[in-house]
Amino acid sequence: MAKKILILGAAGEIARMLTDRLLAESDAELVLYGRNVSQRLALEENNRIKLVDGTFGESEKLETALADVDVVYLNSMSSPADTASVVQALEKVGVKRLLGATIAGVEDEVPYELATWTKNSLPASYIKGEYDSAKLVKDSNLDYTLLRLTWLFNDENDREYELVPSGVEFADAEVSRQAVTQAILDILNGEESEYVRKSFGLGKPNTHYGKPSFY
Repeated sequence: MAKKILILGAAGEIARMLTDRLLAESDAELVLYGRNVSQRLALEENNRIKLVDGTFGESEKLETALADVDVVYLNSMSSPADTASVVQALEKVGVKRLLGATIAGVEDEVPYELATWTKNSLPASYIKGEYDSAKLVKDSNLDYTLLRLTWLFNDENDREYELVPSGVEFADAEVSRQAVTQAILDILNGEESEYVRKSFGLGKPNTHYGKPSFY
């Protein structure tokens, strides 16, 4: 497990779950960065937590937040401008390790029926933003791991997931946020060489539906 982790977009649902579990299950120091996080997160700064109010576009603030950080988790990749700012900050400061959460389909790996349903359910600008952001990360010099998340739901008792590598059809239609959090923790605790400069579809096994079951 890394000694110091920067969570970007720390007020997001998965980011909050990840924060709670890292505090409970590791001794890692956490830098929690995002828009108004000091008000949005019910956490007090202590010797393991630092709260930083900021946007991804504030390059100097971002670079300062990266001091002595081992790993960065990026909770949102819908804005290519924001992703570019994050990549540039990491490269400038010399932090190499990035875990980024994007959406299934950015590698045209989703079966036609599910891909069509997703396309009809999300704004085209959002999908394009995720595509462009994923490309920015892949074109960088960072030791990235991209997680291509399928459709999300909440279930405290469901942490089942699978990682589907690039070049393989990714047909899972859904996965719980709790399972995504578990996957991130497993990656942080695993052998880095298994995940560096790789992209994985992250879904619940045996959910090969034309759309998520909860729609």
